Amino acid sequence: MNYLYVFLILFSYFVIWYIIAQVKKNNGLVDIAWGFGFVVTAWSSFLLSGTFNITKLVISSLVTLWGLRLSTYLFIRNFNKPEDFRYVKMRNGWGKTHRRKAFFRVFMGQLILNYLIAIPLLLTNLEYNVTEVKGVKLIIVIVGATIFLLGLLIESIADMQLKKFKKDPNNKGKILTTGLWKYSRHPNYFGESLLWWGIGVIAISPLTVISFVSLLGPLMITLLLLFVSGVPLLEKRYKDNIDYQKYAKRTSKFLLLPPKKERIWLYGII
Repeated sequence: MNYLYVFLILFSYFVIWYIIAQVKKNNGLVDIAWGFGFVVTAWSSFLLSGTFNITKLVISSLVTLWGLRLSTYLFIRNFNKPEDFRYVKMRNGWGKTHRRKAFFRVFMGQLILNYLIAIPLLLTNLEYNVTEVKGVKLIIVIVGATIFLLGLLIESIADMQLKKFKKDPNNKGKILTTGLWKYSRHPNYFGESLLWWGIGVIAISPLTVISFVSLLGPLMITLLLLFVSGVPLLEKRYKDNIDYQKYAKRTSKFLLLPPKKERIWLYGII
């Protein structure tokens, strides 16, 4: 029953953001809602569980750190800005039905994805009922937290470098090819994927059969970033940009790798 309660809390959260988005006439605000949605899931499931241990506290706190950083960053960047080109395209294509379709396809779609990707949080907080965590299980938590922090560092640095680059008027129309962006065309997305694998590792620490289901969360967000809503949309946007295509030929698509003129191995990922 607690799974349903968490879902209803998250549903209410996204409905609030939908209302704000209609007032602002900007469905792109759902991007701001995304990160903090995991914070809502983390602490609602944590409190509903009724039992507390170090694993629950660590996984909920780390997701809070990431979710607050991401949502705050996007809030500052996007809240009072025009609607992102992706959502403008949707709005124009939907015509008079754009509000209804935005509710179901954008906000409820994000709700479902948010809830499913949060499987590691849900299983850890609602199923892991021991009070003491030690030995191998504690080591797994530490390893997972380390992977998470590395991913968060990469994502944060990449976002900071991109923000600084865009603020310089001399860079208008140019492509960022320095810093972490020298080693990956999407280092922020790589960092986000990596930190979720850290969350997945923490979530398997109970070492039960059901705990390994938690790996579906990081797998899902990695596939989403690589093949659906992250990398493909931006790659498509710059498909006719000559400078970007030159940059793409020498730079890894996702993983942080040294620049190469020709890449054969791991084709499709790098």
